[in-house]
Parts: sequence; structure tokens; C-alpha cells
Amino acid sequence: MLLGIDIGGTTISLGLVDKGRVISRTTAPSFSRDDSQSQTIDTLISLIEAIIVPQVKSIGIGVPSVVDTKNGIVYDAANIPSWKEIHLKEILEQRFRIPVSVNNDANCYALGAVHAL
Repeated sequence: MLLGIDIGGTTISLGLVDKGRVISRTTAPSFSRDDSQSQTIDTLISLIEAIIVPQVKSIGIGVPSVVDTKNGIVYDAANIPSWKEIHLKEILEQRFRIPVSVNNDANCYALGAVHAL
């Protein structure tokens, strides 16, 4: 089972996926443009804590920004002014103790579309 997260400009969507099927999902308003870096990270962690279950083996996150996919670093995220350089993979792996992958949201969409064929 994995947890997929889409951080959008207006909504953050989270979904538990098992064997290609969405088992549970939730949405929340995206971060306020005035939120600090720590506020946004705290909000994201709270959203994850509300849906994650022990069976989750990894987390995948799509972010509207330039992403160093190897290191999971988010640069200058669109609509999140406080995210100039966020080491998102490192932060979430330390907190949840499972592998985290971070990619640009358009890349995530393209990968999902290919797998849906």
C-alpha cells in the first residue's frame, strides 16, 4: 500500500492506494500564501497523519515546482512562496520512517496516465 499526495494551488489531495485501487482519499485546502515554511510542513504532516495506516510502505508526492527527484528537494514551488528550497523527502522520511518520492506534479500526472493504459 502507498500514499499518494498531490499538492495543488487550491487543494491538497491524499489517497491510499493498494494494488492500483484507491482505498481512501481526502482533500484539504492548499496552504495559504502567507504560511511560513514551518506552518506548511506542519500542515502537510498533520494531513498525512490523519490518513496514513501502518500498511503504507511508501509516500509519493507531486508538487507544482522544479524538483530534484533524486534528493527530493523542492525549489520555488508555485503558489507556496515560503518553499524556496525544501528538503521534503528528508523531512518526511525522518518523520514517517518510510521511503518518500517527490516529483513535479505534471510528471506525476504523465506517469499515472501511462500506467492507466
